[in-house]
Amino acid sequence: MLWAPITAVLGTLFSEIFATGVRYTGVTLGYQLGAALAGGTAPLIATALLQRYQGSATPIAVYLVATGAISFCAVLAARPARES
Repeated sequence: MLWAPITAVLGTLFSEIFATGVRYTGVTLGYQLGAALAGGTAPLIATALLQRYQGSATPIAVYLVATGAISFCAVLAARPARES
């Protein structure tokens, strides 16, 4: 339910922030590296937080809020690419 609005704007966002000469590479590297680094490590970090804080979900919630804040700041900082 929440994934549809995210994917609805990804194509437009990515095509706007990369110039046409590097668009395919920029989109691919940005999306795949982000998914691997953030998405791939999230279960490991969540498990470590659960173990460290004796099963409390609060540190995981704080971690999710922090990653959401980083994502929000990145979207605010994104600017359209200048074509040369």
